[in-house]
Amino acid sequence: MRRALVAVALLVPMLSASAEEAPDVCSALKTIVDAPSFDTLAKRGALMPAGARDQGTCKVSAHAYDCRWRAHWGPDGVVADPLQELGADIAACFPDVRHDVNTSTRQHFALLDVADRRVTTMTATIEAPNTVRLRIVR
Repeated sequence: MRRALVAVALLVPMLSASAEEAPDVCSALKTIVDAPSFDTLAKRGALMPAGARDQGTCKVSAHAYDCRWRAHWGPDGVVADPLQELGADIAACFPDVRHDVNTSTRQHFALLDVADRRVTTMTATIEAPNTVRLRIVR
């Protein structure tokens, strides 16, 4: 019975996702991080986490990708806190990421190169009530 409940809890969010929520979080994050220059992404339209479409804005420069969107607190079938959920998504998408800050209002990650130097940082924060910000800097 417990396994069945866990399976249902994992499937419900996937079944309730709409086509507008694609690309998934990992695909969007990896596309952003892998871009040779963030400003090239602006030409294709902002890549925002699933569920954030039409609810936020992104500012882009050569070295920074900065998005803000309205978050929906409350039970979503997985996690009740969008900041913690986004932090978990980042950690899952980049297995070698260094997670060096984890507070109730800020998550900070660093992707390192082969020499363990910081290459890209990702900071997720609560900007205002119901507003999440994701800033990726290289």
